[in-house]
Amino acid sequence: MKSPGVLRDTAEVLESTLPRVDRLTVISEKEKAKVKKLLKEAAEEFKAVSEKVKKDNTQLAEFFYKKATQLKTESVDKNIEKNGKKSYIQAVKRMNLYSKSAIYDFDPDKLKELKKSYRTYIFGMTSFFILAGVYMSQIMAITALILAIPIVLSMLSLQKRGYMGLLLAFSAVPIPILQGVMALTYGLRAIDDPELVSKIAQTMGKSTSFVHGYLVVMIVLSAVELYLILTGIYMLYKHRHAFL
Repeated sequence: MKSPGVLRDTAEVLESTLPRVDRLTVISEKEKAKVKKLLKEAAEEFKAVSEKVKKDNTQLAEFFYKKATQLKTESVDKNIEKNGKKSYIQAVKRMNLYSKSAIYDFDPDKLKELKKSYRTYIFGMTSFFILAGVYMSQIMAITALILAIPIVLSMLSLQKRGYMGLLLAFSAVPIPILQGVMALTYGLRAIDDPELVSKIAQTMGKSTSFVHGYLVVMIVLSAVELYLILTGIYMLYKHRHAFL
């Protein structure tokens, strides 16, 4: 496999960039320290990935090497003045992100873990939409419709390992979690209250036996929804560096 060697070369290029950063005068000492920290982290990450390669991806490894070489070339006052300090620092940050996400492109097992977290999130959100119908709350139904677009967008972006999808996923989960808690507590409270069961039966025009079954389904679905969403969002956070 060629990838491990290219990744090690990438790390060496980044390490050799550090002396150039020390000689820069167009960025402050604080910015220098930040740049050096990011470059050191990136070099260490690429070294670590080079030792864990299970799937050869020479094209991507060479892409990282090319970007590292470009970054080294840009690490002089003249080029930073020409392209802008902000652009240079962004390039350094991007290199750091590449290094942290690289493992998912060279280790199929890590990619499987990432896909599992993605599927868990999808199943959790699917449970949320089902629960919105079972709970029979007009407010929850409308909320589910409003959240449908950002949730679908997050799913599509997550599948492509887009960072925006991760942000959308995190922003979308509070309401489904709140609904799950509300439905679970309501179901547990109602199922042990004969008067409330009778009232629900009258409202629905169904028997008390049907209502008991309905409440059991609500309780189970709520618990499943909460478990899947909380587990999914935790797993996505754990693999957050996979998203660019």
